[in-house]
Amino acid sequence: LLYTIKFELFYCMAKRKRKTPAASKDAIGARNWNRLYAELSSKTSNQKYSPHKAKTGDASKMILQSDKDLERETDECELISKPSCPQTSEIITQRVALDCEMVGSGPSGATNQLARVSIVNVHGHTVYDQIVLPRENVTDYRHSITGLDKETISTKGRAFKEVQKEVADMIDGRIIIGHDIKHDFSCLGFSHPKSLIRDTAKYKPFRVASKGKTPSLKKLCQLMLNYDIQNGVHNSVEDAIATLQLYKKHRAAWERSIKKHRKKYNEKNAIEESDTKNQV
Repeated sequence: LLYTIKFELFYCMAKRKRKTPAASKDAIGARNWNRLYAELSSKTSNQKYSPHKAKTGDASKMILQSDKDLERETDECELISKPSCPQTSEIITQRVALDCEMVGSGPSGATNQLARVSIVNVHGHTVYDQIVLPRENVTDYRHSITGLDKETISTKGRAFKEVQKEVADMIDGRIIIGHDIKHDFSCLGFSHPKSLIRDTAKYKPFRVASKGKTPSLKKLCQLMLNYDIQNGVHNSVEDAIATLQLYKKHRAAWERSIKKHRKKYNEKNAIEESDTKNQV
């Protein structure tokens, strides 16, 4: 077997010899020997060769990742089963999911006030979870939904400005996954580039599955993931993981649709700019 593989290798190198620049021969030889070793190992050990494994380690090394790492980051992580006890982590990946809980202020508690914000990384691990002191007087804690009350917020809450800055710094330049996330950013008091948002309430196939209406996160989880959330008190960590699950399951088609839309948009702009120049 080894003799056959060596023969094929030398034949391949001889065939490419005239087309290969001298400066790149060493690099090509190294790649061929790596491939040979991989093939030999796979045939003798009956184990599937895996050239890449999910990265783990120091958080500072994980913060900035290349586009290829983004693909691996999502592709190589299996869908996370519904967690009974979510894990925490210091690793902030390039794609994170965010969800907020709001209490009410003003007449009848109709005005949303940020009370809790949670962020999970692409592996479903909590990287940020903080209760927030509302900026205005709370008239409705929405306890049956948020699980929060005056005592919990007053003893565990942190100043809004502090949390706002920490969240803004954490998600800067990252792809944010959420559900109807405009409400979350409204309560956080800042915006995020549209190109870096993946909103499960706006994704067209999800809306089609909901008969054209804006689907609730609970309904999407039932339809797409076959499990229930929000049975009673809502949990912003659990909701963030749910939006992450939905995105990861449909990521390939979702990202393709975005690239296609951007291509059409760029082509349209190019035509308009060309027409403008011709008129001048």
